[in-house]
Amino acid sequence: MQRKQRLGIGSRVGGRRRGATWRRRWVLGAGLLLCGCSTEYLPVALTPDGEHVVVAETDPPATCDEIGPLEGKHGTQCNAFGRTGTRDGAMIVLRNAAGSRGANYVRIDREIAPDVPHDNCLYTLRATAFRCP
Repeated sequence: MQRKQRLGIGSRVGGRRRGATWRRRWVLGAGLLLCGCSTEYLPVALTPDGEHVVVAETDPPATCDEIGPLEGKHGTQCNAFGRTGTRDGAMIVLRNAAGSRGANYVRIDREIAPDVPHDNCLYTLRATAFRCP
């Protein structure tokens, strides 16, 4: 028994057992891996106004009135807890924004896909909104 105490086997350091710090680090690391390193889907709901918006990459009919520029972004910051955006998510955000402004036609002018290695997790659609009869 005296030999174990002399070697430090089963002894405490600073009021704690030696293995407690290692276990805490392991649990913390496992928790970060489970919750922070995925590109989890970010759900976005289509509003009733957004349901009636047509999205295209072509010009609207000549009878339509231009409302102005719009932007739809989907995703979050690129960090341990960030989520990469999707085109579908950005499209829903864009349609909702257009519907809330009274538009019923949107022309996509520019599409910017996420570039995670360069710290861009947002999927962005830049467009112009129109109101058509």
